[in-house]
Amino acid sequence: MKKKQLSILLTASLLALSTGACGADNTAPSGQETPDSSQSDSETGTETAETNENAENIVNPDDISGSAESDTGVTIDGTGESGENTSASPVSVTFRETSDEIKADDGALVLTRDVSMPVVAIEGAEDIAAKINADIEAYYNPSPSDSEENAEWAKSDYEDSKADENGGWFPDSGYSESLTAAVTRMDDAMLSLEMTYYSYMGGAHGNYGSVGKNYDIRTGELISLDDLSEDYAAFHATALDYIVNQAESPAYKDRLFEPSKDDLDSALFEGGAWIFTQSGLSFMSDPYVLGPYASGEIYFRIPYEKAYDIGMKEEYRYNGNFVTERYYITKYDPETREPVVDSTPDYSFDLNGDGVDEQLAFYGLIFNTDDGSSKYTYYIDGTDWGEVIGEQFGDNKDNIYLDTSYALYDSDPSDGLTEIAVLYTEFYDDGSGDGLTGRKEYSCLFRYTTDKELQFLEKRDGFVTKPDIPQ
Repeated sequence: MKKKQLSILLTASLLALSTGACGADNTAPSGQETPDSSQSDSETGTETAETNENAENIVNPDDISGSAESDTGVTIDGTGESGENTSASPVSVTFRETSDEIKADDGALVLTRDVSMPVVAIEGAEDIAAKINADIEAYYNPSPSDSEENAEWAKSDYEDSKADENGGWFPDSGYSESLTAAVTRMDDAMLSLEMTYYSYMGGAHGNYGSVGKNYDIRTGELISLDDLSEDYAAFHATALDYIVNQAESPAYKDRLFEPSKDDLDSALFEGGAWIFTQSGLSFMSDPYVLGPYASGEIYFRIPYEKAYDIGMKEEYRYNGNFVTERYYITKYDPETREPVVDSTPDYSFDLNGDGVDEQLAFYGLIFNTDDGSSKYTYYIDGTDWGEVIGEQFGDNKDNIYLDTSYALYDSDPSDGLTEIAVLYTEFYDDGSGDGLTGRKEYSCLFRYTTDKELQFLEKRDGFVTKPDIPQ
């Protein structure tokens, strides 16, 4: 079977990924912050056998927990049961989903292309929305040569597998490509989108990566890193130092190779490797760039308050509920490579408003390799509150997948308390007969009181770190 350098479905500015290395399977990585999708408007002549009709996923208030107003402060556009607009939102995002199937001469499916493209509407500013949509469409449109190359590669690999005397392998479902997007911030000043490209064209596993698009809602212009500060050189230097310190912390150290400061600089500050989120500036690193495939995409986050301190312009201020988002700690003994779990803090923050920072060390779900048992481990000032967390999952814990991070979330800025949000995905039987194939994201909010007790507050639909838009 041939080895192939990935031919990107998009224009040359999209991503640079390559196949090869170790890993899992030919499905898109779980836990990606991207909407489920079916995808691509493009046809490649005789290669395209079937194309589904375009379908738009319109945000529906019935799918949103609580009101139809998101954490961004912008009322989300939606449709009622009759199909008419039920909100007066100035900004809305829908997803146009298409899917192409490319087949070999004998009718075998060799490649599926899925695309979920965001479409922006701004009430009273249709020209600005059109400008943003034109940029998105230009980004999504594939290079004809790349489209043909991937299709021809899939066909050729399929034919080679049939001709292989040793019974060459080709997946029954064929190869796959997808391009999806997720809204990470949306308000009256900003729209940020994280675009994720995934491709499986043979080998042990697929490859994927993301880029950010950040639009000024008032002008429709793309925002560059240079725009963020009056003195970008100083901002860049201080932001890089902040990320270097993160990379050396326990939460990151075992997820990374051993990147130098220059490695971090070139990977994160050149090109579109950043987005605005509800918790701050997020810099993204694709698998293999700064860490192994098993580490997935790695995000370095600079909270908004820190970003303002180092010179980010006030015009990009986000007036939301977030303090920060943090990775769970992963530490391993350098000799045995066994997990190390202790109360050594990774982060400190005054959770209960008493003027003293609590020392935090959050490990998430920890497995005991000796007896196969597992437990949740969350240290606050040296006390493990994992049982309090685990009580919320109960007998359903085997169907729970914790996200790789948690958030500090200020539900009520007037009370002096800051909540802990534990993010997880629950898998369930969707009735398809294929087992636990349905999935839904949730956040559990906890409060650490002045009496030094951890209390469960509520369970919310969705990750509180995302704008309140159904995916």
